[in-house]
Amino acid sequence: MSRRPASTIPRLVAALLLTIAAPAAAQQKAAPAAAPTAASLVGTWVGSVTVPFGDSSIVAPVSYTFVTAPSGLGGTAMVPGQGSGTISNVVRTGARVQFRVTVAAATAAAAGATSTGPKLLEHDAKLGADGALEGLVNLAGQPVAKFKITPKK
Repeated sequence: MSRRPASTIPRLVAALLLTIAAPAAAQQKAAPAAAPTAASLVGTWVGSVTVPFGDSSIVAPVSYTFVTAPSGLGGTAMVPGQGSGTISNVVRTGARVQFRVTVAAATAAAAGATSTGPKLLEHDAKLGADGALEGLVNLAGQPVAKFKITPKK
């Protein structure tokens, strides 16, 4: 039996360990991803809202800022030049995100609304693979606009 120099033994041991460890690492399954939560929405999102208007539509910029509040997730939605509203009732189930924007009566009147009282704009959207949140804005159970927003960078 031939003897190898002492300096080659550590290299052989390292090669043997790599040979054994590689298949074992390949067999390990990745840990499942944590379920998404509403808290992962925290931050400012920007994009646009499209409101059908007869045979055409109006597109306006929007921003939604989600913050952690004592009662859960909340925040502020804003359409520049039109006003802002309070975000509440944020619920995220998988890729589906639902929340309410309450627009005060004075803000709604300034934007052209004719009825009194606050407007409750229910948002129902899906978080896409591209990271965008896209869906419908409903008023009194009827769709009134589409929106698409992405996290502000």
